[in-house]
Amino acid sequence: VFSLVIESALENLKDVRSFINEAGHTLNIDADTLGDLCLVVDEAVTNIIVHGYDGQPGPIEIEVSAEQDDLVIHIRDQARAFNDSDVEAPHLNEALSERAYGGMGVYLIRSLTDEHEFRSLPEQGNELRLVKYGVVGN
Repeated sequence: VFSLVIESALENLKDVRSFINEAGHTLNIDADTLGDLCLVVDEAVTNIIVHGYDGQPGPIEIEVSAEQDDLVIHIRDQARAFNDSDVEAPHLNEALSERAYGGMGVYLIRSLTDEHEFRSLPEQGNELRLVKYGVVGN
């Protein structure tokens, strides 16, 4: 298990991307899949920082592990509760100039992973579990 804890701050996103890249290389994840996973984790952590903590300090924990040949990523925070069913799908058929800025994070999480589960933690905060099938050691 690879683990990283950062403080909720946008300037720490580079550390998150480096961490995902290092873990992915160690687990022999192909470059395209690793690029997708970096994007997904970056989006998830950005949403925690901007929306969950509202730019305030707070811990974010990321764990990466292999379960057989599946890659599993857990992202935990102590921010206010988040319910992904409250997030509207982006209007991809609209012109970019007419779309609201943002709103792609949850869409990318849903699109680029094989499993994704958002849940509230009993004590406080949230956990996002991401799974990508059959990518470890390939």
